[in-house]
Amino acid sequence: MKKYIIYQIFACLLAALALFSGCENKTVQPAHPAINLETAVWQLTEFLVCPEPVQVPDTLSVPITIKFSAGKIEGFGGCNGYGGNYLNDGRKLIVEGVIRTEMYCEGVSDWENSYLEILQNSQSYTIREEVLEISSGDMGGLKFRLNWKKR
Repeated sequence: MKKYIIYQIFACLLAALALFSGCENKTVQPAHPAINLETAVWQLTEFLVCPEPVQVPDTLSVPITIKFSAGKIEGFGGCNGYGGNYLNDGRKLIVEGVIRTEMYCEGVSDWENSYLEILQNSQSYTIREEVLEISSGDMGGLKFRLNWKKR
């Protein structure tokens, strides 16, 4: 009788183990979801100009950002909020109709003006992992990183 009870306990343990191991989520999740132009807020890290790229200084009190959504852009230029429209056809990117608030910020407004000028001349873009690069032809381009803090 003892052997029978021990056998039953052992069988129950094996059944429970099989049941629980079958419930595991064995699907491997990607490191991050598919990233596209409209994934989240992008934060400017570099001006891609000749002869060498220029890093956006850490001294800016607020980062320069852009968000793409349903043909509209919005963001912060470091001093002013801005908005406008964009057309996205494959890897082609056209930004137009950009308007912004009109504040002046010492030491930041020049960065903002350069940013918006290059942005409004955008021609194409590429995304590699969490990096967005916008090409603006002879004007150079802009390099962004995905800002997961702002969605």
